[in-house]
Amino acid sequence: MNRYLDGKNLADCCGCSACVQKCPKQCLLMSQDKDGFLFPIVINDDCIDCGICAKVCPMENKIHLSDEQKYYSAYNENSLEVLNSSSGGIYPALAKWIIEQKGVVYGASLDSEHNLYHIGATTEDEVKKTLGSKYFQSDIKDTYKECKADLDAGKVVLFTGTPCQVHGLKCFLRKNYENLYTADVICHGVPSKKMFNAYISFLEKKHNAKLIDINFRDKKRNGWSITLRYTMEYPNGKCKDYFLISKLSEYFVAFLGGAIARESCYVCPFSSLNRAGDITMGDFWGYQKKRPDLKHEEGLSLILSNSKKGEYMLNVLCKNGVIFNEVDEDCVKVSENKNLYYPTTRPVLRDKVYEELENEGFEYIATKHYRHTHTLRNKIKNILPNEIVKLLKKR
Repeated sequence: MNRYLDGKNLADCCGCSACVQKCPKQCLLMSQDKDGFLFPIVINDDCIDCGICAKVCPMENKIHLSDEQKYYSAYNENSLEVLNSSSGGIYPALAKWIIEQKGVVYGASLDSEHNLYHIGATTEDEVKKTLGSKYFQSDIKDTYKECKADLDAGKVVLFTGTPCQVHGLKCFLRKNYENLYTADVICHGVPSKKMFNAYISFLEKKHNAKLIDINFRDKKRNGWSITLRYTMEYPNGKCKDYFLISKLSEYFVAFLGGAIARESCYVCPFSSLNRAGDITMGDFWGYQKKRPDLKHEEGLSLILSNSKKGEYMLNVLCKNGVIFNEVDEDCVKVSENKNLYYPTTRPVLRDKVYEELENEGFEYIATKHYRHTHTLRNKIKNILPNEIVKLLKKR
């Protein structure tokens, strides 16, 4: 517990809240720091030095893989589920399987006020709230406790999240449950809620309207790509959708460049093939370099099977309309998923970007550091039909 009591090594904290939820004396509380990241703080003097907080910390407990790891490309034959997903539509197929067993699916949900937190979903409508990528940190809240209660009650549970969140759950539980299935994602790092809120304010000021919906990876216009879609409601009640390719969104450029991540993300022990989940899910960017035959333009997932339970999950999906093709590690290595091998690099800009956010605001950051990506070429690509953009990419 000293790491939190004396204020040292907080950069190593991933913010999963396992220590807060496990503390037998309820000595801890998750609280935002000045940059908007959640950290545990001591709220009373009832600590009995039991050491449980350290025992359940995912950053202090290594992952040990006991089963042979396998690698696959995958896509869902249900085109609607693929359209509503970031890549190949694997998560909705998994979630449907759990819901059919009257189980519970835990995932990150973005509410109407743009707060991101984990929920337990027991219906298909609730699962829809957890679909798609979200590019800032989810608040776990009390879902580790809720998950344990569901497991103890005999319910089948699927828990999804970043690797540190999934490993945080396993450390919190401190025992194996046959009825627990886990899936982590290939994570590039997580910005803070404060940074994301500032971006929302930036967009609302730009349009003089209220942001009512946002989709970080919308496929309806540019297909499988990184296209932000946000919906604005104007004072007259009319709504309008806006689409931005990644290079025209200052937030995306900052995120993809690693400039706004949590400090622990730069030393992430989970950026390796030693994965926390039974399976790992991600976009299979760059598969064409080794396996052009896997072509699936609506979205292709890279799936790592990390345990016997993970292999069982994939066998179930095979029977439920998901197409898998096994690939070798060389194919994985040449993919554009660098975070399977090492953490996001900490750029020099990270030293000052949150200070600039506090003192100057997001508009200052956008203008000073990222307006160079607003080239005429990118603006043209942003408005052209997807078919023409694909032709430009081939040149």
